[in-house]
Amino acid sequence: MCIIGAGPVGLVLACLLIRAGIACVVADRVADTGTSYRIDPRALALTPAARAILEACGAWSLLEPASIGEFRRMEVWDAAGTGRIEFDSADLCVSTLGYIVNQSDLEAALRAALSAAHAGVTPLADLERIEFTPDQVIACGAEGVRLPARLLIGADGARSRVRELAGIGFAPHAYNQHALACTVHSELPHGQVARQRFLATGPLAFLPLADLHTCGVVWSTTPEHARRLQLQDAAAFHVQLAAAGGHVLGDIVNSGPRMVFPLQRAQAERYCRPRLALVGDAAHCVHPLAGQGANLGLLDAASLAEVVLESMRAGRDPGSMRTLRRYERWRRGENEMMILALDGMQNLFGAREPAVRRLRNAGLDLCDALDPIKHWLMTRAMGRSGDLPALALGPGFLR
Repeated sequence: MCIIGAGPVGLVLACLLIRAGIACVVADRVADTGTSYRIDPRALALTPAARAILEACGAWSLLEPASIGEFRRMEVWDAAGTGRIEFDSADLCVSTLGYIVNQSDLEAALRAALSAAHAGVTPLADLERIEFTPDQVIACGAEGVRLPARLLIGADGARSRVRELAGIGFAPHAYNQHALACTVHSELPHGQVARQRFLATGPLAFLPLADLHTCGVVWSTTPEHARRLQLQDAAAFHVQLAAAGGHVLGDIVNSGPRMVFPLQRAQAERYCRPRLALVGDAAHCVHPLAGQGANLGLLDAASLAEVVLESMRAGRDPGSMRTLRRYERWRRGENEMMILALDGMQNLFGAREPAVRRLRNAGLDLCDALDPIKHWLMTRAMGRSGDLPALALGPGFLR
């Protein structure tokens, strides 16, 4: 197998396959350094299902405990009204709703897991073309690099070169929003509560990290506002952020580097063709308002690993369309449901008409009062319902 892209999704898939005894090459523009190769201020919300996948690939135990935040409750409210909904893990008799991990820390743990499996990342300056034959596929890079495999997997992000060279369509829909991500230290403790406030320009999320006064922030707003926030001096940024959050955590007393990135939704026309498959952002992109992007990608990786391993154990070709169609039917439908749900939420909370604002506030209050609906939303958001790969349900699949 050959995986192009050494982000979290590509690394998870590689670790799962290698631990199951499948030879696998991971190629990326940046070679393996043994540690995190970049500072990324984004905080990822990970579900219990994502944790199970990370445990299966050997990475979860390599995360420093001090780098793993947990949220036991979640509060969502509308700044343009009184509507509010709260989720509590105790209502489901579980200890946590999810985890918050910085992307840099997760990538470092995954690279360590890959190293422990006696593998690394092959440098690939540029992917120039892909050659297909009936029995194999060859990823051809600059300076004569040739990586042959029975299956090539594109895990190289939303601007996937693998997807482009494979001729697979990908029509993104821009939200006319950018997200600003950073880590902040607040006056008041977060209390292991994830908070999201819907503002007129987009949602603002405070994601609780391990330190009780530290949160990851994801602030979705207009591109112009995001750039202004990124360029502001720290004191002015702290004042604006505290006000935008309704001072729910008191003053913001410190913050780290700020990163801005554009928001879009997209779905690849196909997830596979003979000897090639797409996973993660190479296959789909979603709005970050519910923190599901990384989780969908990890479910892709676990699902593809399950399909490939089952086909090989049965003596079938892992790169055949017979094998890969099962992965595509499985994950494309699940991801489409999430894309549509998040797009609907973004449109609903982005509407400024008074009648729509009243309706959504009433809807939040109604959902908060109906326990069956809240429980269904919680189990879905935690990755505990839907058509899930075996690895997401716990250990044992690779044994």
